[in-house]
Amino acid sequence: MLQSYTNQTDVPEALREHYSKREDGQWHADIPDTHPAVKHNAKLLSEKNTAEGKVTQLTSDLESARAGNLGRGQVAVTKAEVQLLDEYKATGKTPAELTSMVTEHSTLKESEARRAREDNLVKAANELGFDGEMFKRLSNLPDFDVRDGKDGKKQVIALVKDGEKVVERPALEFLETSPDHSPFLSALKAKSTGVTVHGTGSTQQQQSANTDPFAWAKNYAANYIKTAQPATDWTTAYGAGKPTV
Repeated sequence: MLQSYTNQTDVPEALREHYSKREDGQWHADIPDTHPAVKHNAKLLSEKNTAEGKVTQLTSDLESARAGNLGRGQVAVTKAEVQLLDEYKATGKTPAELTSMVTEHSTLKESEARRAREDNLVKAANELGFDGEMFKRLSNLPDFDVRDGKDGKKQVIALVKDGEKVVERPALEFLETSPDHSPFLSALKAKSTGVTVHGTGSTQQQQSANTDPFAWAKNYAANYIKTAQPATDWTTAYGAGKPTV
């Protein structure tokens, strides 16, 4: 069946149904693409095209070298490329070192941007009366802009993204209407820095962080020494406890 025929009438009658292709003036047998002969032929054709491509590239390189009086392994470059190479050599760094430096620079820029955003969130939180360290841990927070307002007060604006645009809204209004943030606002209210210490009775002593943190203990000890006297003389108590003879 692999034989080709010039005329279809030359094809044996029993095989004519398999000879429906006419190419290059010849009648060829219909062979499916899954046939081993077809697959092998496709492989050979691919290898032939690859080899011809390499030959073409080598021929082009050789002709370029001859045109520029360059030896084998050398290529002609533009003046701009030579200048770029000179600048690279002046750094004294290898390509791997330069790549590492670029990566580290990118990481530092990201870290600095993250730190600047956190500082901005803390600043906005302080102006709004919230605990800054807790506030900056909330998710999905927009950027905030702290501006000079009326009567010397600061104004905090939320920069909310709306598609490609940025919409300015009063920060507190935005937070109180945001389902992601409003449930946490009461817990974020900044508390007094004072420290409350519970005494022995119903009274409480509130000590400021700027005072002696052990003052309450000293006061308690002095008060105990003054007021906690024995109920009876110790000799009387001792005699009362002796058995009668």
